[in-house]
Amino acid sequence: MNHFLKLFCVTGLTLLCFKAKSQADTVRLKMIQSLTKYIKSHYVSADIAKKMCDTISWKFSNRKYDPTLNLDEFAFEITKDLRRISNDKHISVTRPIYKPFDEEAYNSKFDRMTDKQRKKYYVKSQKEWQKFKAEYKKRTMDDMFTYGEVKILPGNIGYVEVKDFGSTSYDKRQNKGRISIESVMRFLKNTNSIIIDLRDNQGGFIKQAAKFCSYFSPKTSNYFITTEWHFRYDSSGIEKEMSDVNKILTSDRIDNSLTNSKTIYILTSQRTFSAAELSTYKIKRFNPATTVVGEKTKGGGNGHSGGTTDKYFTAIIPYLKAYDENNSNYNLEAKGITPDNVTLSDSSLAIAYKLALKETVPTGTKVRYLKKQNAPINAGLNNFQKFYPDYLGDFRKIQIIKEGDSLFMLYDTFNKILLLPETIDYFTGNIIQYVKFLRDNNGRVTSIQIRHTNEFMEEFRRQ
Repeated sequence: MNHFLKLFCVTGLTLLCFKAKSQADTVRLKMIQSLTKYIKSHYVSADIAKKMCDTISWKFSNRKYDPTLNLDEFAFEITKDLRRISNDKHISVTRPIYKPFDEEAYNSKFDRMTDKQRKKYYVKSQKEWQKFKAEYKKRTMDDMFTYGEVKILPGNIGYVEVKDFGSTSYDKRQNKGRISIESVMRFLKNTNSIIIDLRDNQGGFIKQAAKFCSYFSPKTSNYFITTEWHFRYDSSGIEKEMSDVNKILTSDRIDNSLTNSKTIYILTSQRTFSAAELSTYKIKRFNPATTVVGEKTKGGGNGHSGGTTDKYFTAIIPYLKAYDENNSNYNLEAKGITPDNVTLSDSSLAIAYKLALKETVPTGTKVRYLKKQNAPINAGLNNFQKFYPDYLGDFRKIQIIKEGDSLFMLYDTFNKILLLPETIDYFTGNIIQYVKFLRDNNGRVTSIQIRHTNEFMEEFRRQ
C-alpha cells in the first residue's frame, strides 16, 4: 500500500470516528438541553431545579462526563448528579423509552381539516374518551394491591406483605396476584395483632396509600396529607408560576373496626420508599402505639404521576410536595423513617413476631393462609449455581448479589429482583423479561443487558 493510500485510509477512519463521536455528543447535548428545560419548569423546588440544571450543563460543556459511556450509562450519570444535588431519590433519567407524541404532526393534520371535519372528529373523540373512562372505572373500581403472603401465624398474629401501592390495571392480565384491601382486612379481623411487611414496597399512588391507611385511622374522612404542585413558565420574558394545593382524606366508606384495638407492627428496609414510607408515617401518627421494626428508609417525600417521555429522554421529575399540616407541615423528603427497633431487614420479621407474641397467649401451631407465596420452580438449579460468582458485582445502575442459593438483581438500589436461570448467562424475573450477561473473548463477564416488560432495553458495563 503506497503512502497516499495509507494516509487516505487513516484520514477516512479518523473522520468516521470523529463523525460518530460528534453524533453521540449531539444526542447528549440535546438530552441535556431538553431535560434542563423540563426540570426548570416542573421540579418541585425552583432553586434546586436551577442548581441541578446549572451543574449538569456545566459538566457537559466542560467535558466532565466520560465520553466512552454509552447512552444508558450517560443517563445514569446524569441521574446520580441530579440526586446528589437535590437529595431526591425519586429522580430518574434514561434515554427515551417510548416514542413521544408528535404534537407538531398532529396539529398539522388538524389544521388541514375543514370545520365540519373538525367537529365530527371532536364528537367522535369525546364519545370514545367517555366510553374508555366508563370501562376504566368499571375495571379498576376495586382497591386491589399486589401482595406477597397474607397469613395468620401461630399465636393468632396476622401478617400481610404489601408489595406496592399501585392501582388496579386496566389490563386484567396485569392484575394477577392482586386482592382487595377489604378481603385482606376481613381475613385478619380476629387476630390479636398485625404485622405489615413493607420491606420490598417502593411505593405507588398517594391516594392508594390513603385507602390502605384508612383501615388504621380513628375515623373516616380523616385528614391524610396535603399535596402542593408548582409549574413555572415564561410569559413575554417574565417567569410566572402556577400552583395548586390539595388535601387528601382517608376513605369515607372503609370499616376501620376491622383493625380496631390491634397492636400494629410495620417492617421496613432500605428499599421501603415513597408511598410506603408515607403509609408507615401515617399509621404511626394515627396509632402511636405502632412499632416500626427494620432499617432506616431513604426519604422519598416528593411525588409525581409517572415518567415523561421526550424525544431525547425519559425521566421521573417530582413536581409534588407532600406535607402534613397536622404536624407543622412535616415532609419526609430526605428524612425517611427511623424505626423504633433498628435492625437488619432480614431479622425484622422474627423480632416483630417475638414482640407480638409477648402480648398474647400462644394458640395453635398451624399457619393459615389467605395468599401463599409459591416458591419459583427451577429444574436443574444446581447446574447454574457454579456460574453465579461470575455475575456478582457492580454494573453501575445494577448490583448483582447472592443470598443463600439465590441470585438477585438490585436495580437502581430499590428494586430487588430474584433472577431465575434459563440458560447460562440468561435469566428471567417477575418484573423483567430477561437479564443477559455478556462476556469478552476471555470469557469474563463484562456487561449486563436488561429487557424490561415494556420492551425497553438497557445495557451497563461492569465497574
